[in-house]
Amino acid sequence: MSTTAVETWAGADLSQIGPVYPMVGTEFILVVIGVLFWLAFHVLQARIEKKELEADEAAARSPERLKRVFEEEAHE
Repeated sequence: MSTTAVETWAGADLSQIGPVYPMVGTEFILVVIGVLFWLAFHVLQARIEKKELEADEAAARSPERLKRVFEEEAHE
């Protein structure tokens, strides 16, 4: 399958051929969009992990949990 009119690249003058891949000129916009998605992912992931950590800390500090831990240590 050929996407250009070039039959051989040997000796081809690339300045006369034109674009050889689709969406030429959108590279910068696509990079910016990719970086924005990457940053958004990290921000959202940090928020999710912070909520989970706070929930785990709250559960570890609950009076019932602390009482159970101290009772288990006393029996050992």
